[in-house]
Amino acid sequence: MLYVLIAGIVLLGFANGANDNFKGVATLWGSGRYGYSKVLAWATVWAFAGSALAIYFSAGLVKVFSGGQFLTSTASLNPSFPAAVALGTAITVLIANRLGAPISTTHALTGALLGAGAVASSVAQVKWAAAASAIALPLAISPVLALVLTLCVFPIMSRWLASRGCVCVTEEEPAAVMAGAAGAAASMGTASLPNVRVSAGVECEQGNEVTAWNTEEVIHWTSAAAICFSRTLNDTPKLAALALTTKLAGAAEGFLGIGVLMALGGLVGAKAVARTMSQKVTKIDPVGGMSANLVAALLVGVASRFGVPVSTTHVTMGGIFGVGLRKREQTNWRMVTQIVLAWVITMPLGLVCGSAAQFLLSIR
Repeated sequence: MLYVLIAGIVLLGFANGANDNFKGVATLWGSGRYGYSKVLAWATVWAFAGSALAIYFSAGLVKVFSGGQFLTSTASLNPSFPAAVALGTAITVLIANRLGAPISTTHALTGALLGAGAVASSVAQVKWAAAASAIALPLAISPVLALVLTLCVFPIMSRWLASRGCVCVTEEEPAAVMAGAAGAAASMGTASLPNVRVSAGVECEQGNEVTAWNTEEVIHWTSAAAICFSRTLNDTPKLAALALTTKLAGAAEGFLGIGVLMALGGLVGAKAVARTMSQKVTKIDPVGGMSANLVAALLVGVASRFGVPVSTTHVTMGGIFGVGLRKREQTNWRMVTQIVLAWVITMPLGLVCGSAAQFLLSIR
């Protein structure tokens, strides 16, 4: 059973990275300004950083997804239970990857956990109400909140960037000071420190710039990094719980191992989901993408800090849907409907896969 658990965790970590790693940088690729490999590398670096630091900031989520909060101790201690949860979740996410559907690993994991628990003990022993209030409710509210906040943030950022479109580092002329002995004056130059200025683009073109950046690009890339970091900060403990509750690995090894698997999955298998998010929903303008990223990074980061299990998929896509509402004529509403439908069936599919895995692993 130990080898089945290891295989399930490896498969799940890989599948999670393939479905989720690109979500933070989807608006970067969707803006048409940057290449796929460049933004994928950026996502991978920050996603792994989030996994490495999750042990310090998101340990509370391990308890939520260890099963004890929603299942009886009998189900949680069943030797085949964590393996069934890992396999059921992995199968659900892999099906979504094959279809290019950006789904919530949290939804799939929750469904598999409840399904496997129901088979391992009984349907009556599953705390359905606790699961609904602690997991289903945040997952349902978060995309709507992201959509609304993106619509609110966009006009604010548009006005702000109009007057602060450039970040410049300028080198000022050396200042002249007077120094001398016995009343004799002499001129001596002193070097001055570089000056960092955030201003309108035309004001950066003064000829003394050491370097200059587009403010929107700086914020867009930074917010994408924040989402990738926050996502693995929120997701890594959920997956590591399967290894930690069975003492398969220590905390540090479990978190880092999941981080490596996520990184590999994203590098190898992210393309299908990336196309759906970046190119098939709506045309993403830079300011709209930046606004959606800022909102997603904030919501996922806060949720991770307080142990609230939200889906980076739902939050990120909620922001992209907000961008789509601003450009209704350029939005593929059929694709939006398909994505939302995939969200609806994710948890039931996870439940079926988890139940089936638990049944098969329990056969002696």
